[in-house]
Amino acid sequence: MDIKQPLELRIPYLEDRLYEKNDLGLNYHQNYSTFKVWSPLAKEAWLCLYDSADALDPVRKLRMTARENVWSIKVSDDLNGYFYTYVFVHDKKEVETADLYSTAVGLNGDRSAIINLSDTDPEGWQEDYFDQVDAITEAIIYEVHVEDFSSDEAADFNPDFRGKYLAFTETGVTVEGVSDQPAGLDYLTDLGINYVHVLPAFDYQNDEESNAYNWGYDPKNYMVPEGKYATDPADPTARIREFKAMVASLHARGIGVILDVVYNHTFDLGRSAFQKTVPDYYYRQNQDGSPANGSGCGNETASERRMMRKYIIDSLMYWIEEYHIDGIRFDLMGLHDVQTMNLLRETLNANGHEKVLIYGEPWNAGSVAIFEPNKPADKYHVGELADGIAIFNDEFRDAIKGPVFDAGQGAFLQGANGREGSAYSNSDLIASILANTQQHVGRFSLPQEKNWARTPAQVVTYASAHDNLTLYDKLVASRTDRSSYGRNVELIQLNKINAALLFTSLGGTFFQAGEEFARTKAGDENSYRSSININQLDWRRAYDNKDLRNYYKGMIQIRRHYRPLQDRTNKTGDNITFSQLRENVIAYTIPNTSGEGDWSIMAVIANTSDHSDWVELKSSFPLPDEWTILANRHTAGTRSLGTVIGNLLLINSKEVLVLVA
Repeated sequence: MDIKQPLELRIPYLEDRLYEKNDLGLNYHQNYSTFKVWSPLAKEAWLCLYDSADALDPVRKLRMTARENVWSIKVSDDLNGYFYTYVFVHDKKEVETADLYSTAVGLNGDRSAIINLSDTDPEGWQEDYFDQVDAITEAIIYEVHVEDFSSDEAADFNPDFRGKYLAFTETGVTVEGVSDQPAGLDYLTDLGINYVHVLPAFDYQNDEESNAYNWGYDPKNYMVPEGKYATDPADPTARIREFKAMVASLHARGIGVILDVVYNHTFDLGRSAFQKTVPDYYYRQNQDGSPANGSGCGNETASERRMMRKYIIDSLMYWIEEYHIDGIRFDLMGLHDVQTMNLLRETLNANGHEKVLIYGEPWNAGSVAIFEPNKPADKYHVGELADGIAIFNDEFRDAIKGPVFDAGQGAFLQGANGREGSAYSNSDLIASILANTQQHVGRFSLPQEKNWARTPAQVVTYASAHDNLTLYDKLVASRTDRSSYGRNVELIQLNKINAALLFTSLGGTFFQAGEEFARTKAGDENSYRSSININQLDWRRAYDNKDLRNYYKGMIQIRRHYRPLQDRTNKTGDNITFSQLRENVIAYTIPNTSGEGDWSIMAVIANTSDHSDWVELKSSFPLPDEWTILANRHTAGTRSLGTVIGNLLLINSKEVLVLVA
């Protein structure tokens, strides 16, 4: 079989030549190294060894031999410090590529590097530990880009660490003029989150020595950290050692690390290691043979093909075991098939990683070429995903503040529900607060299509992420006066209401870095390659809006203190009761059926209308005569702010209350 054969013959041929062992790539030893690569269509294969990442010619070119559809070679020398590529002969043409299974690379990732991985372990790495949560419902996830975190010069990060992994290891970082307030790692610890979701930090296509900004959704080498975030991107060991140091530092503060992964496409099809190693196999094609493009990036990978499925699982197992990663976030998970996602979960569980979080975007960016019997891992097939795989709840995102693709349209926060032209009502928000697990809520029913999740553990609730407008910019854009992006007291208040509802909703909790201090990108809704000035966290703004930041901090404390909000089962959701109120006023009680903690019941009331309203709290459990206030329009936390009597309460316009008894 060769690459001249039609795809309909080639793909079944390759699917029958699965290689199941876990020894692909480089296996380095001090006295010898072995190299193995799966390439059944290649007529010949060669290993090229280089003495530098940019050398023009190899110092050695060695013929590889084929067995079990795998080309391999053993070199009996100490190759530490060399670089290597493979050369394949396809249809009498030679193509050179880095190793698909590269675990180290040179500058810009064009050549694989040979290193002793044990040399990359920071001090104490073997004792590194993080107490992972039992379910994603206990996770409070903070999404941040490596460069965004530490590029603002108003915070006194080490200049050599700005925009680098090592900025996450610094302590004592403060903001100019407010030295008593922390920034960086100390800030994260003080905020109270327990997971950091790092935007793509695997090696992606870019100039690692340039200042050009990018989110990193251009995959190149999946098993290697990105070099731009290392202090020396040309040193293959630096990026690995410093990434591990970042992980260890966060773990020491009780914060897990989630890696944003992008297996649904590569930055380029023709130049990718996938295509050069086994032409056309790792990508989907349309019926006419052209590349499918469900990613919107020119190609989409074929997770349902067995060696691509193996690659996804092999490489993620590597990240978890070599880098101690605690969670995986899938970009455009709707482009992957259900069986692959379930097999990944099964493999992690079987290898002692059952607490590693898995969640992703249950959508795609175009027409998807997944054909029966394969099924896409999207919201329409969430019922077929294994326990321990969650998806983003875009319904909460839009029901709380309006659709992401219409900047001017609001929803609950803006008091827009029920207005002419509005696509949302209170029922949309109610369904998503319940993690879309309930159809019958007290005495009224929600639309059947709103009941799509089995349990809250399948759902990640959020109001904003790196994509689209920040929450604050959305609030600015959806107000009729289109005010500036500076501090607006009314919008800060709406942001507080968002926090109260977000942190008292079921499911996992996720928010974009800076949402807690009214982060703005000046209305830039797709800042993937905008300037660092647009993207960086504005640490001074964190203290200009300290009241909002402290409100988020207080709501995090409340959520972590009240176990029912972290329930992975439907027991809590089955017993939440909503009061039947007019649009833009919402109230619900959450009884404590766990038997844990100091409080037996919680009530949440929010009014985003232009008028005050009376609210009668309801519950199938006994209601108290007196409530303790934990959050109001000004502040939030686990300390009492006073008490209210009875269950018939007046709620003012643009006000929120969180009560317990």
